[in-house]
Amino acid sequence: MKIRSVAIFEDELKELLSNPHTSSNMRNAVSLAQQILELKKNSSYALYTMALHEVCVANRVAPMADYSKAIKNFKHLIKIDPKFIEAYLMLAKVYRETDRQKEYELLKKANKVFPENYLIMFDLGNLMCFQTGEKEEGLELFTKCVQKLPQVDSAWAALGSAYLLNRNLEMALKCFETSLAINSENLTSTLGIGVYHFEHANFKKAREFYEKSLMINKDSFWATFNISLLDLLNDDYESGLKVYEKRNKDFYLKKYGGSQYPEITRDEVQKNTNEKIVVLREQGYGDDIMFSRYLKPLKDLGYKVDYACPPELIEFFKLSPDLDEINISSQIDPGHYNYRTFLMSLPWITSKFVKNKISEPLSIDWKRFDKKKIKISSKTKSLLNSKKLKVGFAWSGRPTHLRDQVRTIDISSFEKLFKTQGVDFFSLQKFGKKEDHKYMSKFENVHDCERDLKDFLHTAYLIKEMDVIITIDTSLVHLAGTLAKKSYLLLPLVPDFRWGLKSKQGWYPEINLLRQKEIDDWTYPINEAKKILKKLSG
Repeated sequence: MKIRSVAIFEDELKELLSNPHTSSNMRNAVSLAQQILELKKNSSYALYTMALHEVCVANRVAPMADYSKAIKNFKHLIKIDPKFIEAYLMLAKVYRETDRQKEYELLKKANKVFPENYLIMFDLGNLMCFQTGEKEEGLELFTKCVQKLPQVDSAWAALGSAYLLNRNLEMALKCFETSLAINSENLTSTLGIGVYHFEHANFKKAREFYEKSLMINKDSFWATFNISLLDLLNDDYESGLKVYEKRNKDFYLKKYGGSQYPEITRDEVQKNTNEKIVVLREQGYGDDIMFSRYLKPLKDLGYKVDYACPPELIEFFKLSPDLDEINISSQIDPGHYNYRTFLMSLPWITSKFVKNKISEPLSIDWKRFDKKKIKISSKTKSLLNSKKLKVGFAWSGRPTHLRDQVRTIDISSFEKLFKTQGVDFFSLQKFGKKEDHKYMSKFENVHDCERDLKDFLHTAYLIKEMDVIITIDTSLVHLAGTLAKKSYLLLPLVPDFRWGLKSKQGWYPEINLLRQKEIDDWTYPINEAKKILKKLSG
C-alpha cells in the first residue's frame, strides 16, 4: 500500500506541475513533494519540485538572485536519476543566467544521454554557433533538429543561421525561405535574409528586410543593430552611432561588472563637472585599442576617468602619454562613480563637444618603449637581425567571432606570399590551428612567434621590428595602426563598418586596404599583396 500511495502522490504532483492552470501554484506542489519525500526520499519528481521551488525563490530577488541551492538540488537529482531530463533542461536555464560555460558543459553531457532530444540539441547548437565557435558542430545539431521536426519554422531559421555562420550563404537562404513558408513572420529568418543580402553588398535590399524585421518586432535588437551597422558602413556616423547605442550592453555588464552605476547619456555629458566616470570594455581587443583614442577627449571635458580594460593591454597602454591622467586597471574600483559608460559609446556621448567622429590614434612615446625590458626568445632575436624584408602577418581571428569565416583566410592562400624571394615572414597571432602551424613549418622563411606573444606589449615590440604588416581584420591591424607601422589590411567584400566602402579609411594613416573584388574570393587581395612584397624586397 505504501508504494501505491507514493505512486499516486507522484502522479498528482506530475499533473500539478504539467497543468498550465496550476503549475504556478508552487505552494501546493511543494507541500505534496514534502509528503512524498517523507515516504520516498529519492523521488525524482519530488526532488525536482523542491529544486524548482528554489529557482522561484531566487527569482523573486533578481537581479541579486542566488541560485546555489537550486543548482545543488538539480545536480543531486541528476546524480541519482541520470535519465530525468527535466532536471537537465531546468539546470541549463539557470546556468544560462549565471554561467554560460557550465550551461555548455551540461548540455554536452545531456546530449550524450539524450542524443535525440530536440530542446537539448537546439540549445546546444545555439551555444556552439554563437558562443564557443564550434560552428560546424552547431550546424550538425540544427540539421538533426530539422530532421526531427521539419514542420517547426524556428528549426529551419536556426539551421539557416548556422549555414550563414559556416559561410554557406545559398543554403542559408533556402532554410530561411522554408521557415518563412511555414511562418511568414519568423523574425530570425527575416533578419537572416537581410544578412544574406548584406553579405552580397546589396545594402538596399538588406535594409528592406531589417526594417521588415522591426515591423514584426519593433524592439528587435538585431534589426536595430544591423541597421546601425549599415549606416556606419556608409559613413553616416551621426545616425549610425545613435542607433548603435541600442546594442546589447547587458551582456558586458554581466561579464565585467559596473551595473550599479547609472549609464551617462549624450545629453548628460557636460564640461568641467569633475565627476568620476568608469569606462567599461566590450567586444574584442581590437576595439579596445581602436576606441581608447576617445578616453583623452572625455578626460579633457573635465571628467575623472577610470578605464577597466583587459589585463593583456595594460602595459601597452602605458606607452601612450594620452592616457597618463587616466586610471587604467583590469578591475573596477569599488569606490563611488557618478556614471558608467562603454568604450565604444565614447564617440557618441562626446559628440556634442568633439566634432571629429574619427579622432587621431593614441600617441606612442617611443622612449617609454625603449625602457621596457621586453624578453624575446634568442631564436626570434637572431631572426630579427636578418637583412631580408621582415613581414609580420596574421591570417585568422577569434573563432567565436560571428563573422570569423568572412575575415579568416585559409593559410594555404599565403603560399604565394611565402614564396617571395628575400622576405622573412613572422606569424604575429596567437591561437592558430595546429594544422596551420604545421603548414607554416614547411617554409624556411616563415617563423612562428606565438611563444613570444605574452601580451600586447610583446606583440607591439615585434611589430616595431617589422618592415611591413600584412593581416586580416584582427587586433594586429589596430596595434600596427596605432604604432604607425606600414600595413596592408586584407578585407572581405563587405568589411566591418569601421573600414567603410571606399578605397581608403580614416582611422589609421598607415593602413592600406586590399579588398576582395568578388564575394569570398581572396585572389585579388593576395595578388596585390604579392606585388607589394616583390616591390619592397626588390
